[in-house]
Formats: sequence, structure tokens, C-alpha cells
Amino acid sequence: MVLSYIHVLSAAFLMGLAAAAPMGPVNMLAIRRGVIGGWRYTLACGVGSVTGDLILFCVVLLGGHYLFSDLSNPMLRTILAAIGVIVLLPLGIYFLVRAFKDPLRAFASARKRWNETTVPEHLVAEVTDCTALTIVNPLTIIYWVGVTSNWLPFAHSVLGTSAPEWGILMVAAGLMTWFAALVVVVRFIPNRIGPIFFRLVNAILGLILLGFAALCAIVLYRHFLH
Repeated sequence: MVLSYIHVLSAAFLMGLAAAAPMGPVNMLAIRRGVIGGWRYTLACGVGSVTGDLILFCVVLLGGHYLFSDLSNPMLRTILAAIGVIVLLPLGIYFLVRAFKDPLRAFASARKRWNETTVPEHLVAEVTDCTALTIVNPLTIIYWVGVTSNWLPFAHSVLGTSAPEWGILMVAAGLMTWFAALVVVVRFIPNRIGPIFFRLVNAILGLILLGFAALCAIVLYRHFLH
């Protein structure tokens, strides 16, 4: 039983970590602001991104919790697992491809955009911008639908009605862990931010997404096996 708790909570933590890690517009903005204006701007971007991700996760998580009357139903779990495979497998492959496809050109292009704009005067604007960027990003929405459809039924079977609260807590921890690490990198070792950094992050993210897709595939396999 203890292992089940650890599995559920660690999965939620990794969901948050994987949501924050993609080198998309929010992370690029956070790094750019930090390089130009200091680590506080990276922190502000992180706060905005975490807020946006938690809003999306809560909508998907609480919607699934209240709309589905019986999350332990085998047929429902099979349908949600199928959704998870369809959504997460292509995303995992996409980020693995990005990890090995000409990261130097992508980094040079991003760096050029960093130097062409100015840093806003107020940190509140950073929080607002990154919250909005996160919420309206289609990939982020698809991601939360995919991982939550995989995680929620299992979490409900282990944690019961407290699954949403624990999920929000652990996802928030995963999100904040990523941006805390990004703040440290921007503050103390900005020279480490380059193509290799982007490649490593995208590769790890791709593997995490493929791991969730594999869990969904196992659920499907067991359903058809029986």
C-alpha cells in the first residue's frame, strides 16, 4: 500500500516537472528575462507559469473527478488510457526529435530575440504574461488532458476522494522544482544555458512523456488480455 502511495504521488510530481520543462515560449521568456534583467525576472515568469499550469490542471482534474461517477470502472479506465496513449506518445516522440534536431540553430534564433527586446519595468507584468502564455498554449492543454486521464483513475483508487488535493500539491511541487532550478542556473551559471542544455531538457521531457504513454499502454494491454 505504501508503494502505491509513493507511485501515485511521485507520478503527480513528475507530471508537474514535465509540464514545466519544455523549451517553449514560457521557458524561453524566463531565461531571456533572467539573462537581461536578473534572476528575479526568471522567478516572476516561473510564478506565472506555475499559476497557469495549476489552473489548467485543476480544470481537468476536478472536471474529471466530478463528471465521471465511477473512476474505478474498468471500461472508463481503458478509454482514458487510450486517450493517454493517443496524446502522450506523439508528444514524447516530438520532444525527443527536438532534442536531436539542430538545437544550435534554435538556440541562436532564441538568443537573437532575447537581445532585440527590452525588459518590462514591473515584475507583475511578467507573472501575468507567463500565466496567459501557459493557459493559451494548445500543447499545454493537450498535455494536461493526456496525463490526467492516465493518473486520475489510479490516484482515485489509492487516495480516494483526497486524490485531487494531493494531485494539486504534488504537481505544484514538480512545477516549482523546475523553475527553482532554472532560477539557480540563471543566477549562478548563465554560461551553462545553451544548445546542450536545451537538448538535455527536451530529451528528458520526451522520455517522461513516453513513460506515461507506456503506463497507459499497459492498462490497455491488460484490458484486452482479459
